[in-house]
Amino acid sequence: MNVLFDTSVLVSAVVDQLPRHAQALAAFVHYTSGEHRGFCTTHALAEAFATLTALPLPRRISPADARRLIEANFTTRLIILPLGATDYTRALERVANLGLTSGIIYDALHLLAAEDNACQRLCTYNLAHFTRLQSATVTLAPP
Repeated sequence: MNVLFDTSVLVSAVVDQLPRHAQALAAFVHYTSGEHRGFCTTHALAEAFATLTALPLPRRISPADARRLIEANFTTRLIILPLGATDYTRALERVANLGLTSGIIYDALHLLAAEDNACQRLCTYNLAHFTRLQSATVTLAPP
């Protein structure tokens, strides 16, 4: 199975201080080994860095540590899907046509990449956001 991870799951998978860490890590390991193939977008890497370095945790994550977490876990275990100008244009069109606003544009980028790359599942903790984007081909599921 091809599974695309959104940032909410990626960050939870690598930060043991977060409440959903064990669940996210188990899903990440499961869907990046064996017969499964794990994916994320280039945008998810940037979002992960931004989130990791901003989390208000007792043990803060430095920029250098965030980079190491991303490289050691995501760029080595996932197929990274690059996003180009056409992808951003299509995402803008989709959210505008649905009358959606604000940060859902970022979710649209992930979902379009999943659809374009034959991902059967998108693993996210933001089900309500992705559901509004109305995919006919990708199953949305928490880890």
